[in-house]
Amino acid sequence: MGSFINMFYLRILFFCAVTLIPSQSIANDIATIDSLLKASAAAQYDHKEIAISYVNQAKEFAKSIAYPKLNARINNQEGTVYYISGEYELALRRFLSAYEFAVRAEADVEKEIALNGRGLVLMVEGEHEVAKEIFEECLSINHSLNDSVRIAKNHLNLGILQNELGDLELSMNHLRTASDFLINFPQKHLNLMVNNRTAKVYHEMGELKKASEKYNSVLQDSLALSNWEKTFALTGLAQLKFESGSIDEALSLGRAAYGTAVTHGAHWDLKNITQLLSQIYKKQKEFDQAYHFLSLSKAYGDSLYNEDKSRQIARLQLKLTQAENENLKVESEKDQALLKQRNRLLIFLSLLVLFSGFAIYFFRKNVILKERFNASLQKKNKAIEKQKLHIDQQNKSLLEMNLAKTKLLSIISHDLRSPINSIKQLLEMKGKGYFNEEDENEAYELLAGQIRNTEIMLNELLQWANRQMDGVKPNPSMVNLPQIVTEVLQGYSFQIKTKLLKTEHQIVKNMDIMIDKVQLKIIIQNIIGNAIKFTPEDGIIKIRYELNDNFALCHIEDSGIGIDSKYHGMINGKDYARIPSVRGTANEKGTGLGLLLVKQFLELNGGNLIMESREGEGTHFILYFKQA
Repeated sequence: MGSFINMFYLRILFFCAVTLIPSQSIANDIATIDSLLKASAAAQYDHKEIAISYVNQAKEFAKSIAYPKLNARINNQEGTVYYISGEYELALRRFLSAYEFAVRAEADVEKEIALNGRGLVLMVEGEHEVAKEIFEECLSINHSLNDSVRIAKNHLNLGILQNELGDLELSMNHLRTASDFLINFPQKHLNLMVNNRTAKVYHEMGELKKASEKYNSVLQDSLALSNWEKTFALTGLAQLKFESGSIDEALSLGRAAYGTAVTHGAHWDLKNITQLLSQIYKKQKEFDQAYHFLSLSKAYGDSLYNEDKSRQIARLQLKLTQAENENLKVESEKDQALLKQRNRLLIFLSLLVLFSGFAIYFFRKNVILKERFNASLQKKNKAIEKQKLHIDQQNKSLLEMNLAKTKLLSIISHDLRSPINSIKQLLEMKGKGYFNEEDENEAYELLAGQIRNTEIMLNELLQWANRQMDGVKPNPSMVNLPQIVTEVLQGYSFQIKTKLLKTEHQIVKNMDIMIDKVQLKIIIQNIIGNAIKFTPEDGIIKIRYELNDNFALCHIEDSGIGIDSKYHGMINGKDYARIPSVRGTANEKGTGLGLLLVKQFLELNGGNLIMESREGEGTHFILYFKQA
């Protein structure tokens, strides 16, 4: 029987490894489209043609895939590129197509992106009230999705809109709210946008020093700085210098802003900086240059705002409104159908009550007849009750055995997930050609090590499971705690390397404990696995030990996102409820079983778990084990 179980699970492992290879053409095309859209987004602020080229390549791959959500993503990205470059009519057309695809796919995120893009175009066209309604609708959608980054974007857009309407206080409030929502998220480019717009509002409030400091803070972040934001900051500083009478500095900053604006080709930026340069040259009495840049400013302005484009945008807006009304009509029809269904149910329940009344009447008539048999039935019931007690005891034993088996399967599937995901990632990266010859050799070494560790873990789990079929019971032995921790860290080497994490493991001697070895591995794997899962790139995981009375303590600390305070009592207390699963910093999936298993196995072995955590700073687990 044991060999059969071993072969069964080994076959499952082989099947999972094979099926994880990205061999299907559709899966490959979707992955390629995703990469192309990310590449387009990376180039959208600095290289419009390159960004559009990536979008066009994505379109070619999407022709054979009938996924409305995918088409919504492609159109949203293309619309974003056109918006950044100041081609508002083309941008609105793409956002319109994206919205239609998103509605068909019932994709709230893509729908919100399309609506937000539409709002930005309408704001530029001076349709402030309509744009405000759209931004507020987007804000409501993102609150329902609990998407802090997109909430921040919505507040940024509302801040820009209120700035254009002249309400500087309300504009600043929105910008501060946007900044607050970005505190725990590494969205550096979005932070630069917020800082640029905050500087502009400070400028208009007359707080020139604060405006200058904000603009300079943007320019100092060379890693996240795009030409788009660089042009905005340089133009803002040039305007400050011009207004303060520092004409030479204003000209130098203005020429630098013009150079970056020409590089990324954004018509809005080019219109603003050429207008400012015209004013500067006029102040210097260089009238030829002043006229030259004034002409350029007018040309860029005409390309942004002409009557034909405005009419096109108005027609597109009407088309989109009609589409939304059609959707509302469909929703209304659905509500009417639901109402009819509820009315039918009400009629059915009324008839049911009527027939129940007749049934009760006839039932009562028969009560007297049934009472004559009660005396004889009581004797029979006593005998049946004895049999029932015996059966209940048997059912209780069977239930305990089934719970034990269910728990065993949960443990095995939970602990196999991490190595299988590592194998999947390595194979996917190999299939996409991310490795050169040196990297490929290293990857194969990691893969071989991962498979060896998985094989060892699987054999241990299966041997242990065979001993546990009558119930999960510890089989304690003397185990070296640092050695087990070292083995677990080796098993997670790929995940640690992939996320660029640092580990500090202070190995000590004479740290033997009495515990079930397999249960110990499950405990350590879950705690370290969670630390890796919830620690962002370039984070650190620290492991150290200490002796306290009759216990050996293992401290595992990470610099991750922390655990929500509402779960602290569940983890540190005696509550065995399953903690909801949360995705990791690299979108890793979880089951919510990990900490539940840790708590149960620690207490089965006479140990304990204490957790300290602060959101945005990290988590510190202290594991108590009995000394040998």
